[in-house]
Amino acid sequence: MKSSTTSQAVTSDFSRTLNDLSALVKFRLSATVVLSSVLAYLVALGAGGVSWWAIAVLTAGGFLTTAAANILNEVLEKDFDREMARTRQRPLAEGRMSTSDALLMAGFSSMGGIALLALFNPWTAILGMLSLMSYAFVYTPLKRVGPVAVLIGAIPGALPALIGSAAAEGAITGLGVTLFTIQFFWQLPHFYAIGYLGADDYRRAGFKLVPELEQGGVDAKTLGRDAILATIALIPLAVLPYFLGITTWWAAALVIVLSVIFLRFALSFYRRPQRTTALRMMFFSFAYLPLAFTIFWAGKMLL
Repeated sequence: MKSSTTSQAVTSDFSRTLNDLSALVKFRLSATVVLSSVLAYLVALGAGGVSWWAIAVLTAGGFLTTAAANILNEVLEKDFDREMARTRQRPLAEGRMSTSDALLMAGFSSMGGIALLALFNPWTAILGMLSLMSYAFVYTPLKRVGPVAVLIGAIPGALPALIGSAAAEGAITGLGVTLFTIQFFWQLPHFYAIGYLGADDYRRAGFKLVPELEQGGVDAKTLGRDAILATIALIPLAVLPYFLGITTWWAAALVIVLSVIFLRFALSFYRRPQRTTALRMMFFSFAYLPLAFTIFWAGKMLL
């Protein structure tokens, strides 16, 4: 009986530790970032078969680098995380993990991640380090300054696409810049929806990520307008991979359709800024980027 109780306690502790580690590295966010990098790699890959070893290295290197950036972000924001309902149960915010332990993990993750990215070429390592540093030490403090933080944060947020293409092509190319720009503009309506939905939480923590009206409350019209502009920008960007000779015309056409649908969700949010329209725009944004990159890749395979 005692052995069974001990076994259950060990299992419970192990499960709790895994959950804390997952929260610390923001596992789902990190996995999404890595997916965009891998898909960009596949889109940019030249003639020849896919190297699953290269994809494994890119996945591991990208995940470790992103995890390090997320850990540093939580270290810097642990006091503010306690003020927000969605983050107050994070391991650093609740004191279940020490700052020194988190920094140690961030250090090892960053070294391992950058070392793995460097196996491709210097560009992937440089871009990986740039993404990590700018996210942790530029975007994170700017969140308490003003909505400009969203535009600045979209740069490290879009670098995974450039890292993936650089890993495949060995250089920064027109295609890499195109995929980077698509991911940059995609992030804006994606975050504007999240920012609108979490505005009260952000305000309590002192984050100034969304524009506010003089009389108080979120300036939803400005958010909606900017979401429309960003989704409009995605429409001509969808054509560029075709003109670069990377994919087929029908793949570009399908991504244009996706972008127009995204624009319709942004227009709906602008006309009726409320929880339901923000949720629709947010949920569609989750699908847009992986679908767009996958379509470009499928078109490339059929060239």
